[in-house]
Amino acid sequence: METNAAERRFDPNRQHVLTGADRWEKWQPPRLLGGLGIKPGQSVLDLGCGPGFWTLPLAAIVSPTGVVWALDVSQALLDALAARQPPPHVRLLRSELPAINLPDAAADWVWGAFVVHEVEPPAELMHEIRHVLRPGGRVALLDWRPDASPGDGPPIHHRLAPELVIEHLHAGGFPHASQTWQNADGYLVEAQ
Repeated sequence: METNAAERRFDPNRQHVLTGADRWEKWQPPRLLGGLGIKPGQSVLDLGCGPGFWTLPLAAIVSPTGVVWALDVSQALLDALAARQPPPHVRLLRSELPAINLPDAAADWVWGAFVVHEVEPPAELMHEIRHVLRPGGRVALLDWRPDASPGDGPPIHHRLAPELVIEHLHAGGFPHASQTWQNADGYLVEAQ
């Protein structure tokens, strides 16, 4: 079944599910992000930041000497993040993905959690990511397994297999991309 990007997007009226204690326990953002190698002082783009579930732990990692660009297509979700009073080194940015309104080479890292499956076309998103990364920059994309239960995530037919995400990354200029982790619900693909 063919759908457009707007039909795949998370409904901002359900934002409460994005910041709950159960979700925190399930995904453990400090642990997962801490294993990536992001360092204090670096610049990270959080694609599809929503109300800041991953943004705030990223801000703690990069410290005030770094910056986190918190990007979302939804102004309501950005407003929810702003209401959480993020530290000053978190910069809110509204952009209609796959377009990323940042200058070339602005980020050391691009983190995207549960967003790639929402973007059409995904190959264009990978090209945009390539442009905003500095030379030697890295990408980490967390998304829903298509072979997992649809309970927490989007419908199965919206999900992308990790092999397809890797294929899009290769086409977008990332020769080194691989799946580095998975659990019962999601998987992580990293690239440089």
